Amino acid sequence: MIPSKQQYYRHLLRYYVTPSNKLESNSTKERLKESDTNTILQEQATPPGALSNSTPNNGKDSSSWRVETLGVFLLGAGLLLSSIYFIVKKSAKLSAEKEVAVVKDHRRVSPIIKATTHEVQEVKLKEGDSELVFFVEDRERFTLEDLLRATADLRSEGFCSSLYKVKLEHNVYYAVKRLKNLQVSLEEFGETLRKISNLKHQNILPLVGYRSTSEEKFIIYKYQSNGSLLNLLNDYIAGRKDFPWKLRLNIACGIARGLAFIYRKLDGEEEVVPHGNLKPSNILLDENNEPLISEHGLSKFMDPNRGFLFSSQGYTAPEKSLTEKGDVYSFGVILLELLTGKSIEVSRIDLARWVRSMVREEWTGEVFDKEVRENDHQWAFPLLNIALLCVSCFQENRPTTVEILEKIEEVMDQHEQHQERYASKCCSNGSNRDECCSLHKIIPETWDSPGSNY
Repeated sequence: MIPSKQQYYRHLLRYYVTPSNKLESNSTKERLKESDTNTILQEQATPPGALSNSTPNNGKDSSSWRVETLGVFLLGAGLLLSSIYFIVKKSAKLSAEKEVAVVKDHRRVSPIIKATTHEVQEVKLKEGDSELVFFVEDRERFTLEDLLRATADLRSEGFCSSLYKVKLEHNVYYAVKRLKNLQVSLEEFGETLRKISNLKHQNILPLVGYRSTSEEKFIIYKYQSNGSLLNLLNDYIAGRKDFPWKLRLNIACGIARGLAFIYRKLDGEEEVVPHGNLKPSNILLDENNEPLISEHGLSKFMDPNRGFLFSSQGYTAPEKSLTEKGDVYSFGVILLELLTGKSIEVSRIDLARWVRSMVREEWTGEVFDKEVRENDHQWAFPLLNIALLCVSCFQENRPTTVEILEKIEEVMDQHEQHQERYASKCCSNGSNRDECCSLHKIIPETWDSPGSNY
């Protein structure tokens, strides 16, 4: 008889669904024997007439059934292979598209390509979703496309930021500070930079502009080709450059003027933004070696739980506060570096403790380096008084930025007057330098002497 469709599909399942590879050969033999027994019993139960009538049709149908089965099997195998091929091809395509999208997104997020060397590299990136904000006149502005076409040279990189020297068209250079790991909203970031941009002073590095998105933030400054105070100190220590007293005094006075301007007290003024990270590498020098305080206020954006990664070891006050007295402490350490010719960022010494120990042992004059000792150490003692007050462990004992500036300007004025008198006297009678100066008696000590409280 002709098998029904249900019998046909059940037979397909029994025929093509292979057993598990773990089945043993004995079980297979038993299944074959059972199948043969069922066939014999079925033949015995079938009447002769029915068997004779069904035999020709069964042979014919069996051949047709096998052809159909083979066709279904081949069709299924073809569909299966086609599906596998399509899935593999689609997966590879999606993977490639995802990789390209990641690269494009990385480039869109980072206008300055991250570099591992100081080699100049070409910046070719896609425009982001925020334009540049400027604090300079129209003639000094440029577009985001100009910045994207510029070349960038990675100068330094840390946990919180990366600094690039960027060259635009017409050989105009800028310093771009890309900030990382910030804990600040877009509104607070923009408002803080607006406050900082209002600080127009000859000893504060002016902001050119910034860009702020949810993915990244960077700040643009004018590039200073003379480097930083840290570079100058390192060159002096290595014997590559001179560092005369007059230049040291001028740098100290310039930093003090900038700090006093930041913390000036004016009626109706908005909240003061402390610097929070004052150190020689953040004191840049212009073409006339005038000091410029840079990176003002950026410490405000750092994660408080990771502040130790941003704060400058050796320059940060013990209380680690973003206040005027905290910046005064940092300035005191810088002043000690100018007097001793030592660099904390290189040597990692506790300079304040070392100087205090020298003063207690009455070796005060030995704290000055050779350049100061042999030429102008009489002018260094009043500055040493100031520095030791600034690095006091108790912030209430530290002077204000205005008091610091007044004292340094007093030293500077008297030094210039002495130089004029010395030059005039030496030119008139040919006297040598030793006859034209009286050590330790030129500047009256109005503050405590170094050995009195330390």
